[in-house]
Amino acid sequence: MEILENTVRDYAWGSPTGIPEILGVEPDGRPWAELWIGAHTDSPSLLPGGRRLDDHLRAHPEALGRSSVDRYGDRLPFLLKILSAGAALSIQAHPTLSRAREGFAEEEAAGVPVDAPHRNYKDAWHKPELIHALTPFTALCGYRPIAAVRATVARLSAAVDAAGGSERESDFALLREWDAALALPGEDRALAAATALLLGTEGYGGLTARLAALDLPEAPATDPSRAGSDADPVATLRLLEADFPADPGALVGVMLGRVTLLPGQSLALDAGVPHAYLRGLGVEIMASSDNVLRGGLTPKHIDLEELDRVLVHEVSAPELVTPDADGVVRGATEDFALQRIDEATDRPVHRSGAAVILCTAGAFTVRSGEAEVPLTSGTSVFVGADEPQPVVSGSGQLFVASTGLPQ
Repeated sequence: MEILENTVRDYAWGSPTGIPEILGVEPDGRPWAELWIGAHTDSPSLLPGGRRLDDHLRAHPEALGRSSVDRYGDRLPFLLKILSAGAALSIQAHPTLSRAREGFAEEEAAGVPVDAPHRNYKDAWHKPELIHALTPFTALCGYRPIAAVRATVARLSAAVDAAGGSERESDFALLREWDAALALPGEDRALAAATALLLGTEGYGGLTARLAALDLPEAPATDPSRAGSDADPVATLRLLEADFPADPGALVGVMLGRVTLLPGQSLALDAGVPHAYLRGLGVEIMASSDNVLRGGLTPKHIDLEELDRVLVHEVSAPELVTPDADGVVRGATEDFALQRIDEATDRPVHRSGAAVILCTAGAFTVRSGEAEVPLTSGTSVFVGADEPQPVVSGSGQLFVASTGLPQ
């Protein structure tokens, strides 16, 4: 059982305050977006003495546990993060395991450097994920009902008509094209066509900016245009336009369901589900991969053809998951499970294979056999599968990450 030193990742969408508050350090003005805790080769946690956790596990696979090694090899199959969003993340989706393996092999065969900015597949693994809210956490997730999206387009068209102006006819034409795509027979065909139209056709970026500037009152919660979203989609459009001016990804955001998690709630995301986190602080756990296909709201590489290939073009409600009797939540894969403990006295933790234990508030003590480690907010520890069952005592917020394989 060893204390971990973890890496902060700065991205433009990060918040300057959320992660520093958990770590107990003064903000320095940087956008502290993610704290990575695990053995992903891009930013592995360090063990005492500067040893990389990924190197340690390759040398000591017994620390992963036999069932984990049989399934995942000499790698930690999950990655734990603290995620702090001060602005919208990209419209994105993640591949299935089979597509990740195919895409990785294709780019390897083509000689695309793994660190090339235009590379889609950094590794051969999928990336289902789960976010657990520490503060109110807002996200876009899954396509809304097509009738609701068309009702939103109708509201926008009426507002364009009322506003008039020199761009009126050209804006009408773009809105008609969008509506026509949504009217195609077959849910998958309509959603695929509308998404490709918005992201791949010139003119929708400028339309986004003009629509966001319209004087359009908020629709009541019962309005058909709000179905599948806990906020007016026009408000979502304005939020995204403010974060990424003239980006057509904001119109794709109008097509997605918006959900606000309360602290303690969790949202699971499977392969192919279009999504974007908007605001908030949370603990995220995922299969250990960095494969992201982006479609908008980002300066990073966008590959619309590959995004279309991995997207699941179907209406789906956000998948809120509830903890079991032990406080454990699970996503769509056995790669990970996440347990939250708020108060405990010598309580055995849920563990299947190796575990990473993270404190985000308060103070706890972790004991494994004769070893004992105190944890305060922002500190974490790695416990190998070959070590005695860890027990915890204390109060605050403690998270235990392990695989979701049978114990």
